[in-house]
Amino acid sequence: MVLLAVIAGFLAALTACEVAIRPAGMAARQAVTFLPVTQAGLIDRTAPVQQAPYSQEPVYRASADVAGPHVAFQIPFYLATPKEELAFFIGATPGLQEIRLNDRVLQPNVPRDTLRGATDGRAFFYMLPPALLQPGANHIEVLVETQSGLLALAPFHIGPATEAARAAEMAALISTYVPVMAISFLVFATLLCLVTNWPPQDRQRIRSLMLLLAIWALRTWFISFPTPVELPFLVTSFIYYALEVSLIFALARNLLAGEAALEDWRKGLGWLWLAIICYLVAVTLAGFVVGPAVREWFKALAWANSLLLAVLAVIGLSLLAWGVATRRDGRWLERLALMVCLLALSIDALDSILAVSIPLGKGVPLTFYAAAPVGLLLGLGVIASIAREASEARRTVVQSNQILAGRLAEQDAELARSYDAQKQMLQRHTMLEERQRIVRDMHDGIGGQLLGLLMQVRSGGADAPVVEQGLQASIADLRLIVDSMDSAEGGLAETLRSFEHRARPQVEAAGMAFSVEHGLPDDQPGPGPRPALQILRVLQEALTNALRHSGGTRISLASAVAPEGAVTITLADNGRGLPAEVKGGRGLASMQNRAAAVGGTLAIASSDGGTVLSLTIPDPATSPPA
Repeated sequence: MVLLAVIAGFLAALTACEVAIRPAGMAARQAVTFLPVTQAGLIDRTAPVQQAPYSQEPVYRASADVAGPHVAFQIPFYLATPKEELAFFIGATPGLQEIRLNDRVLQPNVPRDTLRGATDGRAFFYMLPPALLQPGANHIEVLVETQSGLLALAPFHIGPATEAARAAEMAALISTYVPVMAISFLVFATLLCLVTNWPPQDRQRIRSLMLLLAIWALRTWFISFPTPVELPFLVTSFIYYALEVSLIFALARNLLAGEAALEDWRKGLGWLWLAIICYLVAVTLAGFVVGPAVREWFKALAWANSLLLAVLAVIGLSLLAWGVATRRDGRWLERLALMVCLLALSIDALDSILAVSIPLGKGVPLTFYAAAPVGLLLGLGVIASIAREASEARRTVVQSNQILAGRLAEQDAELARSYDAQKQMLQRHTMLEERQRIVRDMHDGIGGQLLGLLMQVRSGGADAPVVEQGLQASIADLRLIVDSMDSAEGGLAETLRSFEHRARPQVEAAGMAFSVEHGLPDDQPGPGPRPALQILRVLQEALTNALRHSGGTRISLASAVAPEGAVTITLADNGRGLPAEVKGGRGLASMQNRAAAVGGTLAIASSDGGTVLSLTIPDPATSPPA
């Protein structure tokens, strides 16, 4: 169905174009007469008049072997009464030189459109001046020259100038303007393929597509526009057939591109193309020696090309139609354009080998190269296909980004849930550790003190002052545990303020003055609950010793930060110094051990003028919390 639809659409468009480039009422005559023209450009009216029959190429054919390379076709017509706004329309005629009306020149003997390439020329119309027309018989003479053995006069029409102008404009559009656009789009598509960063699996196909686009653009230019210099017939034929052969093999290469199973066929096509090009070179060189006889060799090459193209058309159209119908790779526009191109090449090849134009309708033969304007569809199809692939790639990227963003959001949510779970686990772990620490501290401190008192009470050796002193020590230790928990997160400065708050009533109750100098910043981090408790126990033990044994009148507490970050806490009194039993007792050894437990050092200086206890601990910001 796809193939039938493409063929029907292509033939309908081709027929519409042929109708558009013909004036209304245009009809072919059975034949026209012609006379030879001398080297001086004069019509030899003494020569016998010869007939140029109409053939379905469609042209009026005359042989240069009989009439010479330069003839004047005779076109008689009859007017009952001369009318205004009449024009002579003539189709694309190669080698058109001069046009005369009733022996008066309409278009002078200056080559109007010889073009010297493979093109058949262009369609023109010429106004018929009323002053040159006469009632009754009139005649137009068209002077034509040739480089080959064929003298051809294209179909013509004498009628209203508006119809002739419309047909000529449409012919110029199809044979000139559309090919210009086709070449532009083909070149643009080639450059677009060249600058696009293709994935590795597409690069072989794109290279074959670029080759096809480039050759199609060259062929379109050669058959549609004049060459910069006048080319001999053999050179023109060589270029034309070289482009034809290359285009056929470029199409075949493009169809096979990307098919790994057909790689050997692709290489075989390359060798076959090289063999045909070598044959073409040999024929062209031989033509300069043997002369016109080489035309038959070119005909053999034309048949060979047509046979190759027929095979390619049957296989290629089927594969492309199947690809359009079944494949979902976004290349359906490119495949449709390639199908139309194959049809156009097949029509042109059939027209060339049969020397008969394809009838598109009653009295409407094919008169122009179908493949030239069709190149516009190829360029547009490739550009549209690339644009669609780019759009699909962008859509895929956007969808992938959306999917990735969704997955990242899910992973973030999962990580957040995992983080919350870990945080709760860590909080429970911390809580358990804190409980264990409190239990340990209470067991080691308060528990040990209370147990000692209990044993003394049971043994009957504890009197009321001893019990009271033990209970006070337990209460003080309990307060230290509470202080270490309350002020641990507030930092070391807050811990020392809590100690000051607890110690001041004790010092003042003993009749001593208590001075405090806090030198720690408020943002000084704390060492953690357990180290804080060890520090407080050292200070509490030092304070207890000062209250019991110093006999002084003042106790001072100071803290400061050393330049290297270490923290120094000093507790001093102005008493008589520590007694011997205290210096050698377990209290000072316990204080030393507690200082070492937090990574610090304890220094005690005692004299008749008082005692100074200095506790130095490392920077809490760089020490891991205990």
